[in-house]
Amino acid sequence: MTHLVSLISDHLLPNYLFIKEMEGKYDDLLFVTTEKMHIADIGARLEKALGVEKGSIRRIIVSEEDLNKTVGKLESIPFADDERFIVNLTCGTKIMSIGVYNFFSRFESSFYYIPIGKNKIENVGTSEDIPLNYRVNLHEYLTLYGLRYTNDITDKKLVESEGAKFEVDIYNRLKNELKLQNDFIFRGVKLFREDSEKMNDNEIDVMWAMDNQIYVGECKVSLSRPMTTVPEYLDQIMYKLAAISKDFGLRVNPYIFTKHYFTRGAFNEKRMSAIQKRMKILGIKGLLGCKELNKSKLKI
Repeated sequence: MTHLVSLISDHLLPNYLFIKEMEGKYDDLLFVTTEKMHIADIGARLEKALGVEKGSIRRIIVSEEDLNKTVGKLESIPFADDERFIVNLTCGTKIMSIGVYNFFSRFESSFYYIPIGKNKIENVGTSEDIPLNYRVNLHEYLTLYGLRYTNDITDKKLVESEGAKFEVDIYNRLKNELKLQNDFIFRGVKLFREDSEKMNDNEIDVMWAMDNQIYVGECKVSLSRPMTTVPEYLDQIMYKLAAISKDFGLRVNPYIFTKHYFTRGAFNEKRMSAIQKRMKILGIKGLLGCKELNKSKLKI
């Protein structure tokens, strides 16, 4: 029998991608987790994304900080000598990874690692790079991060406000230019925590998944707001977008789309330089104003 072993942590995307890529090469799945992750029921998110019954995948609970205890717990499991293991070392703590590697090296095992932000799988033993062909959609991604959602139907006939029309325009441009299928891009996304019926304060204008990374977009027709100067309002938008992006893992790509003209005055050269620095600190990948939107293709 061949087992696929996953180390469970808060960030499940590498585990999910590896499992999907290895379909047909294993007989069952095995989660190595910690007491903290087990209590938080993080493994259930992965089961849900995989479409299997909650609690149906076997868990081994190990220490996250004591190597001897980790190995000792693994040694207490009665594996047969002829069992095979495909081990994903990407997630979990360093102690977990070392303990799992040391223990499963006693068997016929192969070890793999998925570098952050790269669509490849590294064979730890041979240094061979294997292409990661599977692409995660938004439903899968949000499920892995413990989020439920609703999203608006993108139909221009149902849209009345100028802001909503702008969101639809950006949605359609992104979908067409990036060649995204419906389940890879949403508009008007309202987010809920899995363990709460209360709506999260977070609402995303446009969200899309591309090449196993998540992108979020804030759409503003104008940067003018009563009783607020334009630069200060833009700062508020950037801080809000950066805060929201923390819910979606290690690699998130936030963008701001606006019809505002960034000309002299409030957005002079000194101010624009300060904005670029602030964007870099907050991880904002792009600020696309009227000039950028008038180009034939959005710069994403």
